[in-house]
Parts: sequence; C-alpha cells; structure tokens
Amino acid sequence: MFRRGPFSAVAAAGFLAIHSGGVHAATITGWDQSNVAVAPTPADGVTGASVIYSADPSAPGATSSGQIVFTPPEAISPGIMVQQETYDDTGAGSTLTFDGCLMTSNPGATCTSGFQSGKRIKQQITGFDPVDLVFSLDNTDPGESFYQVFGRLINVTGEALRGFTLELGTGIGDGFQAFGESGSPISFSSAFTAQPNSSGLSSTTQFPFGLFGDADDSPNFLIDGFFAADRTGFTLDQTETRLTSTGYYGDYFPLFGHWTSQEDVPQGLFWDFDANEDTDNLLMAWQIGEDEWELRRDVGETCVGADCTFGVMLDEFVTGTYAEIVAFLSRDGVVDPWIDIFGADAIEDFANLNLNYALRVGDVGALSSFTIRTTVAPVPLPAAAPMLLAALGGLGMLRRRRRAKD
Repeated sequence: MFRRGPFSAVAAAGFLAIHSGGVHAATITGWDQSNVAVAPTPADGVTGASVIYSADPSAPGATSSGQIVFTPPEAISPGIMVQQETYDDTGAGSTLTFDGCLMTSNPGATCTSGFQSGKRIKQQITGFDPVDLVFSLDNTDPGESFYQVFGRLINVTGEALRGFTLELGTGIGDGFQAFGESGSPISFSSAFTAQPNSSGLSSTTQFPFGLFGDADDSPNFLIDGFFAADRTGFTLDQTETRLTSTGYYGDYFPLFGHWTSQEDVPQGLFWDFDANEDTDNLLMAWQIGEDEWELRRDVGETCVGADCTFGVMLDEFVTGTYAEIVAFLSRDGVVDPWIDIFGADAIEDFANLNLNYALRVGDVGALSSFTIRTTVAPVPLPAAAPMLLAALGGLGMLRRRRRAKD
C-alpha cells in the first residue's frame, strides 16, 4: 500500500469505465448507481460507504442490506469501477483472454496490478434481503467478452452466516428477474481458472491467506496461515447463472463454526513490524479466554533463499496473559526499539470471504444493464450462539502442540 496525491472528482468519474483499446464485443461499461446512495471520498484513512437499496434511495419503502466500502488513498468513491483491459487468464492450461475486470475504484491499480495492490470490491452484507449490483452494458457489438471479478463479501449482519448465493438477471428489488439457465446473455464463465482451485469449478472462494494457507503452495507468501496451513472457504455449486455455496472446505468450519459476523470475531495481538500505517500488521497471538492469549508466531524473519518476510511460526504455541505475551515478544535483543510496537485489535479477516469468478458477456440484444444479486443465508439462532465457545474449547486441545515438520 502506498500514498498518492489528490484525485479529482472528474478523474474519479472517469475511472468508472476506463478503455485501453477499441470495443471488440459487447462490453460492461460501468456501475449503474440508480439504486445507490453514493458517498463522497472521505479523508485518507477514513472509510466511506455507498449504500445499496432495493429501489431508488429516495423512494418510500426503499430498504438496504448491503453497501460498498472504500478507504482512501487505496480506494475512492464510489467503490466499484469497470476497467477495460485486455489480458490473459494466468491459470494453468487456460486459453481465456479477458476484456476487463470489475474491481474496487482504486486510482492506482488496474486488472493486472500485482499482489496486494488493492483490487477487491469490498461489499459489506448488512442484512438478509437481496443486494442488487447493477452494471451498464454497451450492446454495439453482439460478440463475446469476458470480465474477471475481484470480489469480497464482508459479514456485518450481526449473525453467523451459513452461505450465500450469487445470481444473474435484470432489475432490482421486487422487480428482479433471473436469467434462465440456458443461453443466458450474461453467465458465469466456465472457462475461467480461479485460484485456489479447491472446488474443481471455474469459480472459487477463500477466507484470507493470513489466517489459512500453506506458504509452500503460494508464490506470494513465505509464512503459513496463522491458524492452519490449508486454504479454507465455501465449496460451490456453479450453473450458468448461479453460484451457490454448498458447504465448507478446509478448517474454518471445524474450528470456528459458521461464517462469523465482524462484530463477533476474536481479538488478536498484532505486530507493527515496520511502523508504517499503510502496511498490514502481522497477527502474532489471539485471545482464547478472559485474559488468556495464545502466541503462535514470534518476531524475526522467515526466509527462503534471498526472500524474507517478517514473523516466524512457533513450533510450540505459548499461552499467557496479554502482558506476559507482550513481554515475551518485547524481550531484550529480539525487537529493535523503533519497531517494538504491539497492539490488540479485532481479527477482521474472520468475517471476510474472497470471491474469484468471471463473467461471460454474450449477445445481449437490447439489454442496457444486468444485475448481480447477492443473497446470504443466516444460521438458525439456536445453532449460532455456541459458535466461538465451541471453537475455543476445541482449540484448547491444540495448545502447546507441536506443528508437523515437513
């Protein structure tokens, strides 16, 4: 992450549809904000929210169950942009060429910007009614085009969720009409090779790597996920016009239960290893009791050849009070004084689900727009209450265990 200079409102509007070449097929041209109360770009470091409604925001009875959030300087209002950019799918064996992508409105990034450049659309789910994102179409050329979607769903409903559905169609609210499952003008691409390809489908989900992931299988990480070395997320059922979660893969559900709301995530102890507010702090320990913490990482560096990253996974986890854990991490000679910064905060990635999929735009005829509808499924209340309690009890068996060596 990095700081940028001022970005004008005129320039921001231009980022809704950026073209790097001529139109070669039917195209997605921008985010239609007719059902959105768009927030202006706030000051750097402050999060803004464009709220999505079931109708015109000024209409009587219009309701909302979702919003797009953005935090400058990484992202600006309105929170989504459509980027026209020709590039190849990098998945193994893929022959697919993209015509662009749907991403957050980041003035410093494109579809092909590198890892952690800030491309994911941050869609907060605030309620249980459908959330409809509408996108404009240019039907000048009836040919075929493909758009990668960098998505993220953030659970802020206040309840655990057992899954979600994405559906393609037209209209919003009570006027939404789903596309048919055969010959749809817009469909989920079956030619895309999303990674990690845990589902065997062209579309995948995962909870963030910082919590769950094997560094040996990733070109972007040298240190394993905090909780497990295997990726985790929702398994999917994919049709031409629907993506539906069908369960979990990996350790998220066995350890923590259903998809946690941001208000209920556990607390973590983070290390600001570079004293830079624009980089992510590293999770070192998490709270497992009233004043009981489990340390899973130590200060230092993990290196593979000449490449190094901050943090070292402990072979044996350590438990103690908050003060004891901080004292252990701050012991003499281990941390330089200028980066000896530790602090507690919510582990927000528990609530964040990344979505990886692509859209095929076919012969859209007279269509001028289409809708991506998101619907979530809450956990029945009797099952939701003991979620983290069960996780804490189960993880008690893992304390002091030694990590398996390769």
